Amino acid sequence: MAGIAAGNGLRSGGKHRGVATEANIVAVKVLDEAGRGNATDALAGIQWIIDNRKRYNIRVANLSIGTLDSGSADPLVRAVEAAWDEGIVMVIAAGNNGPGKQSITSPGTSRRVITVGAADDHNTVDIAGSNMKNFSGRGPTMECVVKPDIVAPGCGIISTLTNSPELSETRRRKMKILCDYYVQMSGTSMASPRIAGAVALLLSKFPHMTPDEVKLRIKHSAVDLHFSPNRQGWGLLDIDRFLSI
Repeated sequence: MAGIAAGNGLRSGGKHRGVATEANIVAVKVLDEAGRGNATDALAGIQWIIDNRKRYNIRVANLSIGTLDSGSADPLVRAVEAAWDEGIVMVIAAGNNGPGKQSITSPGTSRRVITVGAADDHNTVDIAGSNMKNFSGRGPTMECVVKPDIVAPGCGIISTLTNSPELSETRRRKMKILCDYYVQMSGTSMASPRIAGAVALLLSKFPHMTPDEVKLRIKHSAVDLHFSPNRQGWGLLDIDRFLSI
């Protein structure tokens, strides 16, 4: 996710670089070596981001995580909305539980945050060892909110491979590793950091923009794909337009 948002593509000669290549990354680990976690750790991570936002100038956070929708009372929803109110643009993956209604995962169900689906989920791809199609989470939410807000490419995305010894051999065998430095994966977890990187670029140009202003700009920079709003939101983000209008 970090490579999609901000990788410089050094090991690929720039071919597989991310969106905001000069952005600083503040990594907050809330999942284990198998990519599993619990709400308590996620909540602690979000609170850490809020507490340290000024120290590290944290302006945008990507959360490629999610759990079953339990409505606005979900502590995860309240946490991301608290971060939003503190000036942090929260970009959340829509989840891979589509294509049924109410399949957006929490905290992407929040009205406030920017929820990101996969624009190309009509392609059959391998996700966590399973062949999946039309996987991107779809609205409306349990509270009848149209989601996702925006979509981005999420199939066959090439990005950086961690060199952490915590990556188990079992998990490595489930991944399409291209070389020592890059891996190809699919899911809304790959779509979300592309939007987060675009937001980082925008805020480097207009640092005084609020999260609400950023979200409105995303709305006006989207290209309609002519899908249902509960599949595409406003559409596919045009990053060039997003940064120029």
